[in-house]
Amino acid sequence: MRILISAAEASSDLHGAELLKALRHAASDGETVDAFGVGGARLQAEGLRAVVDARDLLAMGFTEVLARLPRILRGLAGVTRAVTEDPPEIAVLIDYPEFHFRLARRLKRLGVPTVYYIPPKIWVWRASRLAFLRKHFRLVLCILPFEERLYRDGGLNARYVGNPLLDELPLGLTREKARAALGFRAGDRVLALLPGSRPGELERHFELMLDAADLAARQLGQSELHAPIPLPLTLDPREWEARLSGWNRKHPDTPLRPSLIKGRSWEVLRAADAGIVKSGTSTLEAALLGCPHVVIYRPSALTGLLFRWLVRYRGPVGLVNLLGGWRRGDRFFFEEVLMKDCTPARLAAEASRVLANEERRRTLADAIAELRARMGYGGGANGEIGPSARAALAILEELGRAREKRLEGGEVSP
Repeated sequence: MRILISAAEASSDLHGAELLKALRHAASDGETVDAFGVGGARLQAEGLRAVVDARDLLAMGFTEVLARLPRILRGLAGVTRAVTEDPPEIAVLIDYPEFHFRLARRLKRLGVPTVYYIPPKIWVWRASRLAFLRKHFRLVLCILPFEERLYRDGGLNARYVGNPLLDELPLGLTREKARAALGFRAGDRVLALLPGSRPGELERHFELMLDAADLAARQLGQSELHAPIPLPLTLDPREWEARLSGWNRKHPDTPLRPSLIKGRSWEVLRAADAGIVKSGTSTLEAALLGCPHVVIYRPSALTGLLFRWLVRYRGPVGLVNLLGGWRRGDRFFFEEVLMKDCTPARLAAEASRVLANEERRRTLADAIAELRARMGYGGGANGEIGPSARAALAILEELGRAREKRLEGGEVSP
């Protein structure tokens, strides 16, 4: 079985590795899986032959994609060459539409049946993307419960397989074990800072979060507030170590005790009393791991302008609020600090409220419990298979259909 897998981000790399493992497990007896494409450390460790390393493609938003366009185009050329020389039987593209829409066009021209795993958020971005998805993808595998209906109503062959985080998160890890593993004492106050996994996100959020955490510690009268900052495995930590050293030199009397940790974001979230978390998958991870937090989204100036006036989305940015049953007019469970409101003072105020206000903490604990119940489907409970295995089976079914069409000499229709 020759398969192209493309995953260009830290979270996608992890989801792709779990998927590749599940594909090998689900393959017919005697059939091997030959996987190549785009991936990071985890997919490569699972056996993916990387035509393009994921670190070369990371970007976010409109302007960030423009800045990295030369690298994206080189990556596209590399994948296209590999597919042309030795075509896969099927392709699986994971998240990151900025790159994968371009790749899907090329795969369509080359006649490769293509599956989208973790599709773009059409309820936030342009619903006009549905026409593109219908034309270029044979199957869309959704990981959020409400997505299947949205895509099916848009004329797509869509299936909800469950969220792969249920396979991946250490949901049984206790707070005490997480703290011990990271070197924190039982009585330490810990505020997790998750600025994001892409270089542009780190650039905008790193010092902003440090400044906010420092201000929160002073407001709360903390003699010491630990602030672990997990860095993704896809990044070289040396630049951020230098930046943290520079920040510490500027703040010699700070009660904040920041530290960089390579990977291990889940242990950090489980160990923390609260968090400041960049919008995206991390907010869902934080909630499932029991970490009350503030959601932050500060794009570049141009991206923010386009988001406000072109996209004009007015719902939750944090997945944790969207999946918590939010309806228009409701207050968000987890406070969202967005765009121009992202100042150290505003973030510090919200972080202080989460750290010190017991009523607020109880409200968030109830929201976390409800979310866990909503997301608790699968993961091996009651003999059910997990989301990654369900995704693998759906892909193998589509592959079987494509093989039958080829044997018949007919076109593989969406």
